[in-house]
Amino acid sequence: MSDFSPAGDLLVDALQRYEKGKRNFPELGPVEERVLGTAFYDAIYYSVTDKLVQTEGGRRALLVFSDGEDNSSSHNMMEAIEAAQAADALIFALRYTEYGHRGETARNRYGTSVMARVARETGGAHFDAQKTDFPATFRQIGEELRSSYELAYHSSNVTKDGTFRKVTVRARRAGLAVRSKTGYFARVEGIASP
Repeated sequence: MSDFSPAGDLLVDALQRYEKGKRNFPELGPVEERVLGTAFYDAIYYSVTDKLVQTEGGRRALLVFSDGEDNSSSHNMMEAIEAAQAADALIFALRYTEYGHRGETARNRYGTSVMARVARETGGAHFDAQKTDFPATFRQIGEELRSSYELAYHSSNVTKDGTFRKVTVRARRAGLAVRSKTGYFARVEGIASP
């Protein structure tokens, strides 16, 4: 509904237009791949590959509002996660889950686990939108993006074989929380992922 903007009021205005039924907005991804349904993984994949990779400098983050369910993507969960990891994009997942009279369903639990995994694997965070104070959550996300640290290291394994290599970051001091990507792909610079 809105392209990149440093102005929160423009984003809120676009969301309100959407809620009022004005849903004419540009779509991402190849036209021939679009089908009806929920394309959750494609939304992440194309937001990262078509939009975020074009940005220079600064932090890359994507806020995703969804129930985490997918029934029509041409990409799978791992391809979406890998695209975000390759672009150094953090995914902040704001989960909307509808509960029936019997509570959470197996489908809801699956969507919840998908949202949590996508956020965790990219170094972001996930939130239950029904229990979230949005202004406070957005402030928290903004503060995290402004105050995060970047760590780098040089691997002793110099083989550029395209494999995923796990990395674990832990804080030595008690009481500190660390969130980071779960690893990286050993690739030659400038070569896209398969």
